[in-house]
Amino acid sequence: MTFISIEFLIFFTVIVFAYYLIPHRWRWVLLLAASYSFYASLSSYFVLLLLLSTAFSYSTGIMIEKQETKEQKKKVMLAGICVLLFFLGWFKYFNFVNDSIRAISAYMDWNYAIPYQEIVLPLAISFYTFQAVSYLVDIYRGKQKAERHYGYFSIYFAFFPQLVAGPIERAKKLLPQFKVEQTLKYENLSYGMKRIAWGFFKKTLIADRLAPIVASVYDSPDPTGSQIVLATVLFSIQLYADFSALSDIAIGCARMLGIKLTENFKQPHLAVSIADFWSRWHITLSAWLRDYIFVPLCKGRKKRSEIYLVIIITFLISGIWHGAAWSFVLWGLIHGFYRVFGDHTKHVRGKMATFTQLDRSPTLHKWMKIATTFLLVCFSRVFFRSDSVTAAFENAQLFLTPSSWRPSGIIEAFELFSLLDLVIFTFFFVIVQLFHYIERKNASTWNWLSQRPAFARYAVYVLLIVSILVFGASGQGFVYGGF
Repeated sequence: MTFISIEFLIFFTVIVFAYYLIPHRWRWVLLLAASYSFYASLSSYFVLLLLLSTAFSYSTGIMIEKQETKEQKKKVMLAGICVLLFFLGWFKYFNFVNDSIRAISAYMDWNYAIPYQEIVLPLAISFYTFQAVSYLVDIYRGKQKAERHYGYFSIYFAFFPQLVAGPIERAKKLLPQFKVEQTLKYENLSYGMKRIAWGFFKKTLIADRLAPIVASVYDSPDPTGSQIVLATVLFSIQLYADFSALSDIAIGCARMLGIKLTENFKQPHLAVSIADFWSRWHITLSAWLRDYIFVPLCKGRKKRSEIYLVIIITFLISGIWHGAAWSFVLWGLIHGFYRVFGDHTKHVRGKMATFTQLDRSPTLHKWMKIATTFLLVCFSRVFFRSDSVTAAFENAQLFLTPSSWRPSGIIEAFELFSLLDLVIFTFFFVIVQLFHYIERKNASTWNWLSQRPAFARYAVYVLLIVSILVFGASGQGFVYGGF
């Protein structure tokens, strides 16, 4: 039962009806049952691990709070984090480390006998582990009280709209919302349904239509440079449409229950720098890495070189979090290098803009920075999408080949599309861009739309629904659902 399924829509409809029909004091039971049922439908083998991690985090939080001294609190917190990271490390990284050691041993002609282990990655373990870590650290820092109600804490740990792929929420924001009696409000139901429909639209009409085209290039034994360039650009669009759609559906579902989740995207492909990109892309992960990795490691450091090292470490952790493969490690390091290089050269680039008089044409200068940032992000995603380090370097070389950028080569690469697919994709891609344009001019596209005449509003709603039903290409899993 995935988000993009009739089964989920029926399941969620029943939950919403029951939620507002039963008394508030029993709603936590319903949400908890719904969360575990949803998780079990996707990954029944690991419900026990989810229960164990929940119980451990709950008891560790109380233990931290009961300690008398700061030093004792810190020891308990670190012990708790180590156990949580052990679970994550065993399931997600054991074979990665084991295979890496085996490869080094073979190269050095050492005897290494530990074989590959058949370990299945538990669904959502990366997301709920980070939420658990933030909860323990916030208790230690005095920013969060240890939750005594086991039911509410369990919902925070496994809330089904955002369990699979975030947003990564903080207990300080999410826990109090479960305890407040939510009343049935038309605006919540209306907004939630619109966000869910928008998520379905982006997933089925953009992401899932691009997925097979991107795969046909990256799975090809001999792609051309132009095909790699086009496929990588399309993959960037696919990845954004896919992941933001997942966040839209999560936010929409939660809002229909009266719960407000954190926005996770803010038109990231319009970023004017890599720093700006990470303030717009997967915002809750970026904030988590800033608050629990970057800031603590920067404490007491004043030298620019030391801060640059911390930036590299932070992005390295980001890469490892995304996947247990050296290609993800390299992807993280590339973004770390981007950030360091961008900060180190900002004064020089400012002088160049003045010298070339670009700063006198702010609109042109802005769009040049957007284009440059987008291309840098696309290049890094060659490593994100490739199946191995060897393939990543081969694809990166093709990406950087000058002939790959010739207009004739790019036009030839568009042969990956059938004429009908190209027309359909272009039409719906333009609709997405129109929504983004409205959002840039207004606080919310949906609020702006609600102020239009009824005929215009419902024409848009009908267009979304009919487009999904007629042209939607589903069957593809969510990219970030595998993390």
